[in-house]
Amino acid sequence: MTRRMLLQALPLPVLAQSYLSSPRRALTAPELKDAPDEWIERSFAWVDDMLARTPSWQLEATRLTPPETALHRAALIRLDDILHIDSAPAKPLVQQWYRRRMEQTSLNCARRTSRRRIVKLYDHGWFIETPSARFAIDLVGGAPRNAGFQMSPEARLRFADAADALFISHWHSDHADPEVARLFLARNKPVVAPADVFRDIPELQKQLTVLPRGSASAQSLLNLRVHVHPGHQGRDVINNCYRIESPGGFSVLHTGVQSNDDDFNWIDTLHSRHSVDLFLPNCWTPQPLRFVSGVKPRLTLPGHENEMAHTVPHREDWTQTFTRFEGCSSLVLPLCWGEEVTIA
Repeated sequence: MTRRMLLQALPLPVLAQSYLSSPRRALTAPELKDAPDEWIERSFAWVDDMLARTPSWQLEATRLTPPETALHRAALIRLDDILHIDSAPAKPLVQQWYRRRMEQTSLNCARRTSRRRIVKLYDHGWFIETPSARFAIDLVGGAPRNAGFQMSPEARLRFADAADALFISHWHSDHADPEVARLFLARNKPVVAPADVFRDIPELQKQLTVLPRGSASAQSLLNLRVHVHPGHQGRDVINNCYRIESPGGFSVLHTGVQSNDDDFNWIDTLHSRHSVDLFLPNCWTPQPLRFVSGVKPRLTLPGHENEMAHTVPHREDWTQTFTRFEGCSSLVLPLCWGEEVTIA
């Protein structure tokens, strides 16, 4: 029996156990209110060692090399244990680990390569590089409203210098960072976003590049071709799902926080109109297998795990990402912040 089937079969009394903060976390280890610094420090050291064994995943033909290992999955699950401590966002050890990770990631992204590579950043942020284009999507400095859980100013600068454009899916502060946007605009680099992004900062909002949603034809931006599919978070939040094609035909689809089942009227048949090499869905999107089936990508990399501004029940964990994408028709690889994949 798969974990998905097991979840459906759980009797109600199990879902009501006192150790659960929410029924949504019934099949993950319960979080702690606090934990000793020694355990956190030693756990981070072990996680770093395990992640270092796969410094760069490679996709060749229809398989990943090296194959996903049990140690990699175990490292992400241990990270869930740390990041789901109730007090984790305020813990100096956790904040320092995040800053170190983003510092090294920014240095890696600053070095131009001739490869197609995808680097996972915080939350649902990504840095995409092809031989002829480099761009970022939903790049933020860290957890909103938490001054300690932020990358350094130098790391932000490196990302803004490295990418040619910034795409923002919607206005929520874990996806739209005004300081990051200002860095791009100060370098005369476009910041593409829905019209309501930064609506409380008019001087910044008026500098955004707003592309039409739902157009049958792609829009040109620098040397990129961009389709803005008309997504939504819930009923009311405008959420751009960007399909971005770089010269050479490599295409990326990022979903932002897509979570409206009414939008399956365009999602279900998307593959019949567009090819997608790389799919970047939010890990908690409703009906993830149906979404992947509608896109039919070559590779799926889920995102949005462990947003540290969220309460514990809504810090979506890697543990459940593995479960929710079980049986997917695409290759699926959950990644930690700072990990990357190269595509031949």
